[in-house]
Amino acid sequence: MAYQLYIRAGAGAGEGSDADVFDWVLLDASGHFGGEGQGDSRENLEARLEAIGVEAAEVIGIIPTLDVTPCAARIPGRQKRMIRQALPFAVEEQLAQDIDSVHLALGTQKRNEWQVAAIDRGRMDAYAAWFDTFGYPVRAIHADAMLLPAGQHQWTILVEGSQALIQEHDSGWYEVPVEGLSVFLDSLIEANGTEAPPSARVLVTPQAAEQHRMALASLEQHPDALIHVKTLEQLPLHLMVESLVAGHAEAINLCQGDYAPESSGHSPLRRWRPVAIVAAIGIVAQLGFMLAEGIYYRNQAQRFDEQAVAIYREYFPDESGTHAGNLRRVAEGKIRAARDGGSGGDFLAMLRATGQQYQGLDDPESLRFDTIQFSRSRGELRIELRGESFAQLDAMRNGLSGSGFSARIGSVVNSDDGTEARLTVRQGG
Repeated sequence: MAYQLYIRAGAGAGEGSDADVFDWVLLDASGHFGGEGQGDSRENLEARLEAIGVEAAEVIGIIPTLDVTPCAARIPGRQKRMIRQALPFAVEEQLAQDIDSVHLALGTQKRNEWQVAAIDRGRMDAYAAWFDTFGYPVRAIHADAMLLPAGQHQWTILVEGSQALIQEHDSGWYEVPVEGLSVFLDSLIEANGTEAPPSARVLVTPQAAEQHRMALASLEQHPDALIHVKTLEQLPLHLMVESLVAGHAEAINLCQGDYAPESSGHSPLRRWRPVAIVAAIGIVAQLGFMLAEGIYYRNQAQRFDEQAVAIYREYFPDESGTHAGNLRRVAEGKIRAARDGGSGGDFLAMLRATGQQYQGLDDPESLRFDTIQFSRSRGELRIELRGESFAQLDAMRNGLSGSGFSARIGSVVNSDDGTEARLTVRQGG
């Protein structure tokens, strides 16, 4: 059974032994709480996990909000790759340090603006390394204020110890001392600019409620906002995990780019339409049968069979009778039906020929398919490619031309990273 281990790091994580005191929450594969601890040590956590029988788990790290800065970026376009490339230029003026020393994580788009989280790369390196020491793969890292439940109020505030975490609906997240909370809230109310009084929900731990009784009472009497104060009946991390799992948190995963989990690599198959997936399945299945005949070891053949079946079931979940033994026959039948049904045959023929030329390259792994588009009205297949050099792309074009297709290369862009171009394929030489 796979577990999710949520670990809330202190500000000193990765800098000393004091950081080994942390809060944690464990969820099982069904989403049920399996245990939690506050101010716990590694020894206690390991003992608890061993007693529960946890063997496989993934870590979701939670770090202090003070280290993460909210930004907003107004970038036209829809392609995430292009948006990420433009991101540093869009938020550079919002940050107080050199943009090259900052890690940026892209969130969701709100009111034509992208939410962005920025963190110093040195701090991100330290946190990522610290979470790695727990021995489980790290799937995500969030700032703690991001995980406060965003509801009907403009602001959700958590008061614990001497600090207050603030989640602003559709906007950002902050951490301020409790003594300065009232003044900071005044600035948020002024920036809000609405005629109706905005509302804020203030969640307070029992210890903080006693410690800041007078300040909270004064906050409830705020003349320009509706303040609702409630004592928290659970651990703050428990609240954050509930909010994240239920989808009530506006959280940005900092594990992007250089910090993305290894298992999140993008495959070109994900970009293809279902009919193209069927064609790719035929290639994968054929490779599996070739492996079974002795080209590679038997266990490699089994792995490719399982991969092909998994891809097929992802796009055809209702066809439960398909397995590795009949996958090739089923896939070929669907391809044949698509070919005999009309213009889909041209598409599959061009796609198959392109795939054959790709496999015939000296170093096919260095050539990447960014997008694949088929125009039925024009009868052409357009592929956005990125390779090491123009010669590599030209080899694809020459191979297709020699196979009876019309192929041309356009929109060529050369850079230090390689060459980008558009390959257009049509029937006929």
